[in-house]
Amino acid sequence: MTGVPIAPRPLTDLAARHGGVLRNGASGVVRRLVPIDRAAAGDLAPLLSLRYVPDAVGAIGRGAVLLANEELAARDEIANLPAWVHPHAAWTLAELLEVGDAPEDEPVIGEGCRIGPGAVILPRVTIGARVTIGAGAVIGAPGFGFALGRDGSMREIPQLGGVIIEDDVHIGPLCTIACGTLGPTIIRRGAKLDAQVHIGHNCDIGASSIIAAQSGIAGSVTVGRGVMMGGQVGVADHLRIGDGARIAAKSGVIGDIAAGATVAGYPAVERHRWLRGLAELYRIASNRAPTSARAPESLTPPVPSARPTTVPGTWRGATIPPPPSVPPGVRPEAIIRRSEPPSEGEA
Repeated sequence: MTGVPIAPRPLTDLAARHGGVLRNGASGVVRRLVPIDRAAAGDLAPLLSLRYVPDAVGAIGRGAVLLANEELAARDEIANLPAWVHPHAAWTLAELLEVGDAPEDEPVIGEGCRIGPGAVILPRVTIGARVTIGAGAVIGAPGFGFALGRDGSMREIPQLGGVIIEDDVHIGPLCTIACGTLGPTIIRRGAKLDAQVHIGHNCDIGASSIIAAQSGIAGSVTVGRGVMMGGQVGVADHLRIGDGARIAAKSGVIGDIAAGATVAGYPAVERHRWLRGLAELYRIASNRAPTSARAPESLTPPVPSARPTTVPGTWRGATIPPPPSVPPGVRPEAIIRRSEPPSEGEA
């Protein structure tokens, strides 16, 4: 089930208790906390990212109540729509989730599954048939979500959405799949995850996708069907990767990727652009003098000393002879004292 039920409360009561302002006639009774793309009448839908402003318009059209901070609520698309506007919307969401009615249902495991030694499957996890989970994997641990408060302190946002793993999924050893916040993190049918892959909360990994070892996908990423990721790929949060995309190993994805695209590098761009960029870097580097052709540091002329050299000269008209050599058995201090010019008191 998507969403977290709460005790039915009028929106006016929630605003009076938690603060904030009801704008443009926002009203109604709130019964659930639901992701913004699925919210309808009786639901409170948090808007915490600019990316979901278009979804907010649809949610309000379906009768949902919007919870947003002042910056997002001021966007032209929703500025004139009903909303509960709060300067610390994420913090308020955390407070509401603390009293949410989300029982810790025992995990459900389908037929024909193979679970390796030391794997941990936490409550609110549903696993389909013929799923393989490697040794040491952790499924359903709380997602990494924190809210910033008025005084600068951080508060953990409860993660109550669970995890759904569909049929025929392979999850390698030491993988971690985080629990969603309001709705489930989903690994769709036939997806294959190599060892040590991390899937952040609220992600949706498409059917038949392949993710190689040590890759990390941040929260709220949607991966399309049949996507292939090389090892050690990093994907930033709230992105969309289209069906059939290919991502080369060690790439850093910081923007959406179109369906069927092949990308590489950091930041990840089309592979042919990345290869041309590498060729240009090598060309620039080859035009520099090689290290072996440069003058070694030991052969560079020394910087002249700021101290004067002791040579024959004059001091107030008197000739100053060069320092004599020190005969055997004579202390150098005596020679130095006799060779010094007279002091100010002796002139």
